[in-house]
Amino acid sequence: MDATATLQRLVRQALTLDQPILPEGGGTKRFLRPITAGVQVVSTAEHQGILHYHPDELVIRVRAGTRLSDLHETLREAGQCLPCDPPSFGAASTVGGMVASGLAGPSRPYVGGVRDYVLGMTVILPSGDVATFGGDVMKNVAGYDISRLNVGAMGSLGLILDVALKVLPNPERVQAYRLACAAPVAQQQMLLQRRLPGLSACAYFNAGLLVRYQGSEQARPAFEKALAPGFEPVSGEDLDRVRDLAFDHKGHLWRWDGPVDAAVNDDLVAMDWGGALRWLAADQAIKAADDPGAITWFRQGEAPAPELGIRGDGVGLLQQRLKQTLDPKGAFIDYPALRPVL
Repeated sequence: MDATATLQRLVRQALTLDQPILPEGGGTKRFLRPITAGVQVVSTAEHQGILHYHPDELVIRVRAGTRLSDLHETLREAGQCLPCDPPSFGAASTVGGMVASGLAGPSRPYVGGVRDYVLGMTVILPSGDVATFGGDVMKNVAGYDISRLNVGAMGSLGLILDVALKVLPNPERVQAYRLACAAPVAQQQMLLQRRLPGLSACAYFNAGLLVRYQGSEQARPAFEKALAPGFEPVSGEDLDRVRDLAFDHKGHLWRWDGPVDAAVNDDLVAMDWGGALRWLAADQAIKAADDPGAITWFRQGEAPAPELGIRGDGVGLLQQRLKQTLDPKGAFIDYPALRPVL
């Protein structure tokens, strides 16, 4: 029995026993989907391998259990990359987990997120059937775009078997720069630097504003000239730490999404996406006064976890409607990151 048939058998078995199904790959994002009693975990960790790769067409199709590091290495050998800069959270991180979580790193505002690079996928549906959506070409208008609905759904709409991804050539030059400063100064500079040609990252972490250039060697001097005084060339290590949320913080980790000019919270750990994404640390629930952004609980600290619930904004309501439409019987466990917006 091949790997696909084995996974399909496990899903159908859980359906017969009326057990909610929780897809899982390497387990590195388990903190996003706590395992509860009565749930059937179906692992794609052994469902590995590249199905086909056409560097000249900038398309690769890969099984969900393939290690993210293996995907990066294959692309690197061909001089290509996945530009959305997804976090790994460990060596066991898989392509399926990358797609299911939909998380992207500092490049997100400048080149797009994971969803923008998904061309198609094969999924085990809540019915237990296998279906393929999208394709292996850049322009595809066949049927509903179910592939991208599964990006960020954390396996709540089905079990991802394989994914077709759009990739791009590596930039000729990548260079990070750092300006030592306090958070309010960094916020001002983020607003000033956000339209620089070649900018591919803009984050604040470890008492420094970090920007990254990606482009031709010829254009790099112009980028450096446009930077504010005080920026120094550095390695990209701190940007990698922001991407992977490798923070030395106390308390729960909270995610804030909102306008870049909103006031800086005292619990700030890092700012990413040019100030539009912030990470905050506190044991208690956070709510900034008159904060126009959405603050949601992301990762547990030492204190007891806050009670989870459905997001009260439009995002949470839309997710619930999609879940009810595509999985009305609740075959796959619901997404607990429909966290309460405070």
